[in-house]
Amino acid sequence: MACLSGLMCLVLGTAVLAAEPAQLVQVTPNRAGNLVVCGLRTVGLPGEKQLQSMRSGLVSAVELDLALLDENDKLLATNSISLRMAFDLWDEVFSVSGDGRERRFQSLADLQAYLADLVGVPVAPTEVMPDDGRVRIKVGLVVHAIAPDEQQRVEDVIVGQQRRPREGQDRQEASVSLGRLMRLFYKGGSEGEQGQQSLSRWFTSKELPDATD
Repeated sequence: MACLSGLMCLVLGTAVLAAEPAQLVQVTPNRAGNLVVCGLRTVGLPGEKQLQSMRSGLVSAVELDLALLDENDKLLATNSISLRMAFDLWDEVFSVSGDGRERRFQSLADLQAYLADLVGVPVAPTEVMPDDGRVRIKVGLVVHAIAPDEQQRVEDVIVGQQRRPREGQDRQEASVSLGRLMRLFYKGGSEGEQGQQSLSRWFTSKELPDATD
């Protein structure tokens, strides 16, 4: 058993847990009250490895790193957002958690449609924008087959040393198939996380349309 546990830990240490290819195709700047926000058009979300992970009872994630830059590429403000995606094994619905809210989707098609057109993603307060001069938004996207803060729980599942669940936490790990987990890890792919960046058009404070327009 000790050898088996050691092998499982080695698999976790060397397997690639992140980086399902996805494409960020458009960044559209908008204003929402006193915030600079953006709309994001994507393709390829969720990816195949994310779906394998979610349907095994695990949580996957999409991380967004947003930055507002001036004409000299000086950083004016930043924001980071993590969208955690899961599949409820009992109710058989997908969910996305982020910005303090959870959205639930009855089908994979509904989830794909939501991720393909993210609206109102907060970037920075409008007050950081210069009175004159142009700015633009830079967005970095990283996709994780297994959310970073989920990886320790996965290790516990595989080595059979699950932590006591937090109050109110479900026990979906009871339905996680060890065989499916191991196959997911062995199918790692290329090393490291694959991410990408995209830029919005240049704009000024006067050219920033309301998100509702």
